[in-house]
Amino acid sequence: MNADKISLSEDRPERSTESIRHEYDQALQNLRHYSNLRFAVFSIFIAVIGGVGFVAFGKGQFDDGAVKAARAAGFLVVVVFWLYEERAGLWLDHFRMVAVELERMLGYSQMDTRSDSIRYLPGATALTRAFFFVISLLWAYAVVVAS
Repeated sequence: MNADKISLSEDRPERSTESIRHEYDQALQNLRHYSNLRFAVFSIFIAVIGGVGFVAFGKGQFDDGAVKAARAAGFLVVVVFWLYEERAGLWLDHFRMVAVELERMLGYSQMDTRSDSIRYLPGATALTRAFFFVISLLWAYAVVVAS
């Protein structure tokens, strides 16, 4: 489902305020879940890439075949975790849009009134993409050139 197409007030029949509040609560819980999940997955990514990197760049500790396989695996690990991060970001955007629409229905403004005071800084999504892009370039270099 595309986050741009969410319009709860038009797609659903008349509902009780309690039902809408419950759905709003669920949307906020989903936001918390996916936000926390991103940090947990990032920690796992660091651990996995550290282990693969140990094999890929160990100074003569491992067979050449194992080193080449670890370097290819390192690149694949980066791609898989990057895709997972992008998908989690899409879910966050989806639930944020759901929460904003439900707020309109309830007369709330928690999600709809975000501060613009730090707009001059790049967003977390841009920084995460830049991080994964640089890391993927380094692993691609390790696979193609350094092998």
